[in-house]
Amino acid sequence: MASGFFFCLVFFSCKNKYQLKIVTWRMLFVIIIAGIFFMAVPLRFSLTKPEVSNSILNLPFSFLNTFDSPFNQSPSLHITFAFIFWSVFKDLSRWRIFLLIWLVLLGISTLTTYQHHVIDILTGAILAHVSFILIPYRKKDPKYRSCWLANYYFLSGWILILAALLLHKYFISEGLILFLPALLTFVIGYCYQKDMRIVSELMVTVKQSIRQS
Repeated sequence: MASGFFFCLVFFSCKNKYQLKIVTWRMLFVIIIAGIFFMAVPLRFSLTKPEVSNSILNLPFSFLNTFDSPFNQSPSLHITFAFIFWSVFKDLSRWRIFLLIWLVLLGISTLTTYQHHVIDILTGAILAHVSFILIPYRKKDPKYRSCWLANYYFLSGWILILAALLLHKYFISEGLILFLPALLTFVIGYCYQKDMRIVSELMVTVKQSIRQS
């Protein structure tokens, strides 16, 4: 439910008109793409939601059941928007950590309130990073170009995790081995995002180890 609050707050948190433009285009893009998936593959939540016996705690769940139907499952726009929100909030000087924790809890709550499945979370993350790649923020600026490149690794990591879970469930149990390359791509993406020199040193170390072996 806090996602609606963040949806308004993010537009007032942009530091300039260009960032506001990028955020707006990203939101329009993910809404259109997700809408196409919702119509082409009309999934719905498949598990039975448990009853909430406490009358006070039942109020927010009743509100949730009224305004958030079990349709429009994959990709989860709650997750996609959370990533887009963070692309703006991470540049704030105040409340940044607080907002990060809140966004993480928001993502977890989509599972604990029985609104989404894990696959919806992963596809939501994939859609968010596709929007970051197709609609970059100052791609030609060296300061932001490394962040743009990092999104390719983050996207690959989410795809690998999704593939690992699907292989494990429907084909072979050894599919979870894909978690290892997924972790590696996340680490490389993080290094790109923080400092390109770390990536360069990492690649040099890997090449030296290969030559020595």
